[in-house]
Amino acid sequence: MQRNLYEIEPGPLGVYVVLVFVSCCLPVAIGVFVRRRKFPTIRYANPRQTAFCSSMAAVLSLGGSCMLLNQHAVACGTFNAFLFVFVVVTLFGLALNQLTLVLTFNLTQHLVNHHADTSDQNKAKSVVRIMRLRRLLQPRAIVVKWMVGTLLWLLPPVAILDHASVAHMQSLSVADCIEIPLNVAMNFVLLALVGVFIASFGVLAHYLSKVIDNFGLRRRYQTMGRLLAVLFVLEAIAIEYRETYWVATYKLRYVILPIAGFVVVGCQVVWPLVHSRHELPVHFTVAEGHGSKLAVLEDYLATPDGYLMFSAFARLEFSFENVVAWKAAFEFRLHGGGDAYAIYKAYMAVGAPMETNIPDALRQHYHRIFAKDRKGKVVLGLASAIDHDSAVFDLFRDAILKLMALDTLPRFQHHALGQHYDTFAQSQAQERLLSNVLKSLDQLGNPIAMDRSLTQHMPLDK
Repeated sequence: MQRNLYEIEPGPLGVYVVLVFVSCCLPVAIGVFVRRRKFPTIRYANPRQTAFCSSMAAVLSLGGSCMLLNQHAVACGTFNAFLFVFVVVTLFGLALNQLTLVLTFNLTQHLVNHHADTSDQNKAKSVVRIMRLRRLLQPRAIVVKWMVGTLLWLLPPVAILDHASVAHMQSLSVADCIEIPLNVAMNFVLLALVGVFIASFGVLAHYLSKVIDNFGLRRRYQTMGRLLAVLFVLEAIAIEYRETYWVATYKLRYVILPIAGFVVVGCQVVWPLVHSRHELPVHFTVAEGHGSKLAVLEDYLATPDGYLMFSAFARLEFSFENVVAWKAAFEFRLHGGGDAYAIYKAYMAVGAPMETNIPDALRQHYHRIFAKDRKGKVVLGLASAIDHDSAVFDLFRDAILKLMALDTLPRFQHHALGQHYDTFAQSQAQERLLSNVLKSLDQLGNPIAMDRSLTQHMPLDK
């Protein structure tokens, strides 16, 4: 085992170098994925669990590639143990993550049914099901299931190991362990377990929601399962024809495993990253506390295209000042403050250049803050304090939103400029419903708490 990589033929050496290079890029993609975890396509894919599974796949790819590159110095037993452990850990984690998504969508549907049902008997039954699902989806329960399940899946190969076989495998390098009977047996055990996991991916993908799939979860798992199934077949062929020149020289049955890691990271991390390029982070802070209709309208106005379309329509309706006033108050809140007095003078003061039609009581409220209470007084720090109070215009923003929702929005939805609003509203309703479910998993007090208005836009899987 004291030979070096110069004894590897140029062809296989080039393949191993490429595998190592691509493997080194995987942690970068996972890091960006974690940083963008608030974007819808990523947020609803269970980002922490997905990042963990993808990290295990990246370790499998990088470790396996490096060992192939240095195959004359790595013991056969160590190599096989490494591959087996990380393949099982990765695939079991992915299966559990997919099961978690299935249960989350199931919980979402039960919550919708619970709030839509009028029968007390059915409501009582649904509460029991909801509580059971909530217990299964608690983070601690998921960790316990992963630990116990992984240990159980790691046990089968122990039955075919003995001290003499282990010592024999450790005495040879990866380059020389092709013909060891135990090595072949371990590969068949590994292959059988992988086959079970791939079958489970297909079954679980069938139960992923078809309705709430604007985040691409179902399609990603289906694609990953199909690609892994192809690699599974290739691995079986490579084991069967392990003595042929190309399979033995290029170590093809080992090369397939790092490629499987690429498939996992590609489908679970890179794919949602690409789709999140044109999304906004899911904060919902701008519409927190609003009714569903106002929340959707504000989220729509917060997008560049939404603001452009709605403001263009408002010009036609001679209500452009409302949209501009909302934007000023919205950006004041978003940036944590600004020139508060300038906003008051522009939109709220009597005779303002773009005076808005707000209730008199609200106008007097801001008059007292910015004009009346300042007459004949100089209060040190008052103006600065107001400029840094990000919530000072919340009441004004709410009033403008209600005005636009009642007066402008209904006509906007039937105009050519607003043709995409209903699609956006349904997408937002789905996102808010899932956010509500995710939050409810951390709330032990009320297992069925949710905004009932969300269920009005929520279609169900049949």
